[in-house]
Amino acid sequence: MIAGWTGLFAAVMLLYMSYWLHSKSSTVQWQEYIRNQSTKALATGSLVSLAVLSFLAVFREGTETVLFYIGMASSISLGSLLSGIGIGAVILVILAYLILKVGLKIPMRPFFIVSSILVFYLCFKFLGMGIHGLQLAGLLPATQADGIPSIEFFAIYPTWESVIPQAVLLAAAVGAIIWSKRKDMKINQNLQANKAS
Repeated sequence: MIAGWTGLFAAVMLLYMSYWLHSKSSTVQWQEYIRNQSTKALATGSLVSLAVLSFLAVFREGTETVLFYIGMASSISLGSLLSGIGIGAVILVILAYLILKVGLKIPMRPFFIVSSILVFYLCFKFLGMGIHGLQLAGLLPATQADGIPSIEFFAIYPTWESVIPQAVLLAAAVGAIIWSKRKDMKINQNLQANKAS
């Protein structure tokens, strides 16, 4: 039951995070977001509000990381969890070295696109695992869906109660991508119109 509720809560947090990452994949929007946030922080109290903003951003990321680990811990072995944390730490150290010492610049658009896809995958999987966990605990019914295979990698289980929410989530993601593309096109058209005039 704990794994089920944690999975659902993690899925909601990841859904927000995936949308946020995808919305910032546009370089123009990302620069505008950073400019607005830092301007607000500096205008309301200089260094203190900027420090509070930084703390809250890091604290939120830390909380989400803990939720990821809680959601994953019930479905993988301790060795896999620890090796994953170790590999992630090594990659972060290498990236930090390349950015700070070598001057590597990460292309923001591909970084945000890949990150949003990865986070959406985790959201999709945690949603399926959460519903399945609540079904195993007897809190949700489990109506067999014939013809739908069980796919552990995506946490797809052959019950309508788990397949329908995952299908709705997938449709919402496609809708968000289409909406974001249209928004980017309008922003680019406005920029070109401003440059022309």
